[in-house]
Amino acid sequence: MTGGGGSPLRPKRRVYRFMKKTVKKLTAVGLTLTSVMGLVACGSDAGTSTNGSSSAEVTKPDKFTVMADSTIVTETNGAQAFYDYLKELTGLDIEWKRPDHSGYYDAVANAFNSDETMPDVCILSSDYYALYASNGFLWNMTDAWANSETKNSGRLIDTAESVLSALMVNGEDGTQAMYGFSPYRGNGCCTYIKKAWLDKAGIDADKVANDQMDFDTYYGILKQLAASAGHYVISSPGFVSTEAPYTNYLPEFFQKANYTFYKNSSGQYVDGFSEKAMEEALTRLQTAVSDGVIDKESVNNSTANARDKFYSTDASAESGVFTYWAGTWAYTLKTNLKNKGLDDELIAIKPIKELGSYVERIAPAWCITTAAKNPEGIFKYFIDTMLDGGDIQTAWEYGAKGTHWDTKAETVTLQGKEDQGKTYEEGTFHMLPSPEKPNSLMQKNHIDPILALAKFKNGTDPGSATMDESAISNGEFFAKNSKVATALPMTTELSENITDINTARNYVIAQVALNNMTVEQGMEYYKTTVGSASETVLKSLNQ
Repeated sequence: MTGGGGSPLRPKRRVYRFMKKTVKKLTAVGLTLTSVMGLVACGSDAGTSTNGSSSAEVTKPDKFTVMADSTIVTETNGAQAFYDYLKELTGLDIEWKRPDHSGYYDAVANAFNSDETMPDVCILSSDYYALYASNGFLWNMTDAWANSETKNSGRLIDTAESVLSALMVNGEDGTQAMYGFSPYRGNGCCTYIKKAWLDKAGIDADKVANDQMDFDTYYGILKQLAASAGHYVISSPGFVSTEAPYTNYLPEFFQKANYTFYKNSSGQYVDGFSEKAMEEALTRLQTAVSDGVIDKESVNNSTANARDKFYSTDASAESGVFTYWAGTWAYTLKTNLKNKGLDDELIAIKPIKELGSYVERIAPAWCITTAAKNPEGIFKYFIDTMLDGGDIQTAWEYGAKGTHWDTKAETVTLQGKEDQGKTYEEGTFHMLPSPEKPNSLMQKNHIDPILALAKFKNGTDPGSATMDESAISNGEFFAKNSKVATALPMTTELSENITDINTARNYVIAQVALNNMTVEQGMEYYKTTVGSASETVLKSLNQ
């Protein structure tokens, strides 16, 4: 994207080539391959078996390597304590490889260059899942899942199968299979409006909360809020975000527009960016920026930039409407507002009529690579136990006992609030101060309890009493008003061209929104710049 003009500012990503035993070379992928609203997961055939064996034949794995994003329990938040506790519970000897979040997929690509450096297990998001699966780097866990304790436990939530079905992608032979497993729903974003802003503008907050508005009604409210505040209402993390969850953070403006390639009602893949719906979306964005409803800085905003403006105590910079993660994040948003001395009451609006529903991303998935010597054992004793309904699931949801939570009798105080400690009796599950932020309680570990795909064996999550009601209710609200994203299949042509195509798309959005281009000029620029590349991709998708 750009600021006011000139060439795109987004740098071209590195292109990696991998070499397999077959000496087949492939190219890696840029960001945002799935629908702008989605992420995917991983897996493909390998090792001792191409399918999961019966559990009676599976042996516990020896030491194996796991590559995971550094945000899965940060080092400063007690990662080592979690590793040690997990080893205590499972008996597994795991070598953890934790590249920094910003360079995670570069590190994955480098590791996959050789069987000697390829990890046995890795966690992958949508863009990369389909690519690695389609090129034979991931183990096919379809049968292992079918025979798994978790699947056959009767503890899966109602939506689990629909969530996991989104992980079915084409393998190297073109056959759809499950090449990765996610222990949780992907979650997604909904739109929050500060009630204080509605009250100040004289708008009925209850009506906003309960009605399903059309766009004109919604936009009228935004204009009233802008007039009341004297400046923009929305500061978004980019007109099309390059960060997870790869959804646009302005769903009311994009509506039915498809940012990327998708399968239409006729069963053909088309380039959504070239369609009339995208032109209409661009017009809405341009109007909103011109009207002062959307912050011009949304062109380059990071997620952190946008959050800071939502939390700002500077009335001239504060935003009043924010589309962001549902569930636990609803509580986090409220908490941060309260800590800033701002009114923390938020209204999550229903998706507007033209949008229909919010979109739940396809969750990142845990994958077993072809480097694994005992993929069946890793699946049974590592991946399948994440949702064991007992101590191991508790660890994945809440972290290490004694570091992140405990059940012993004690008084827990937060840094700076030592006189406000809370005392717990022996046997009462409670969270401890976060090692990283001792002025706040630990909230969750890798698996968000609100999003877990399986219930506990006794039907009750041990940490349920620690969950904030606003997080639970918002999670339920989002689940009721969302649909799971659709994955985009991977082709070599797509992986080779997607970075340039997305760079052009983001440039057009930015330039049109800032009124540096008309919609017509933007569409012509897109066609001229990457039209032939788009056609090449479509030809490969529709073969």
